[in-house]
Amino acid sequence: MSDDLVLIERAERVAVLTLNRPNARNALNAALLAELSAALERESVSPDVDAIVLTGAGSAFCAGADLKESANAMAGADFWSQYDRASRSLRIHEAIPRLAVPVIAAVNGHAVAGGCGLAMSCDIVIASDTARFGYPEVGHGLVAAMAMVSLSRCVGRHQALDLLLSGRFVEANEAQRIGLVNRVVAHDSLMSEVMSYATAMAARPASALRITKALYRQIAEVDYDRGLEYARDINMLVRYVDDARSGAMAFVRGREASPTDAGPPEGP
Repeated sequence: MSDDLVLIERAERVAVLTLNRPNARNALNAALLAELSAALERESVSPDVDAIVLTGAGSAFCAGADLKESANAMAGADFWSQYDRASRSLRIHEAIPRLAVPVIAAVNGHAVAGGCGLAMSCDIVIASDTARFGYPEVGHGLVAAMAMVSLSRCVGRHQALDLLLSGRFVEANEAQRIGLVNRVVAHDSLMSEVMSYATAMAARPASALRITKALYRQIAEVDYDRGLEYARDINMLVRYVDDARSGAMAFVRGREASPTDAGPPEGP
């Protein structure tokens, strides 16, 4: 087994990042957070990657924070270690929606607490029919604070508070019904279904994918009128650039078809 905490594979312009702490149900300790943050950043700017898939090794997607590591830090009254770990988690939740390429969560098992928050931070969520989702923090006297931010942008107030205040788990089909999940597929075909979806997405024009993701995030954070104005400006910019590119390519193709045509005829 690899010692890497995040396994990375590439296929057809898709990078697959696998959380690799199966014996700990892929709980997020400081080392895994650091590797995941670096891998997301590196793969998202690669010229060979147009989509990212995030999944977990073993039977779980992610069990959330590593409670043993947190308990040890608390026992040592190590406030700044706790703060640094929380900040690493914050940066991942903040980064995923801002990455240039779409990120697809392939939820292969339990996505719990911060692990559920990690899935909700992704752009698309496809789940195995054996997956379960939940925010059990309240039952342990804790608050699903950072995970709450992504949840509040995925489902409505009533659904979010039901999950947060009850701490209950939901099965994959209910998760899809309430808006946590885009699609539920048979467990054995999860990765083949996700890769087919991601590969088709990555085959789209890269600039259109990137601009669409960035524009959606921007308009979701502003009022309606400003969103329309911003969308209009981006639309005009994309069309102008596309027209300019098309004109340039037509000129190049014309020159290639008539290589002797070096320009206007010389004077007498």
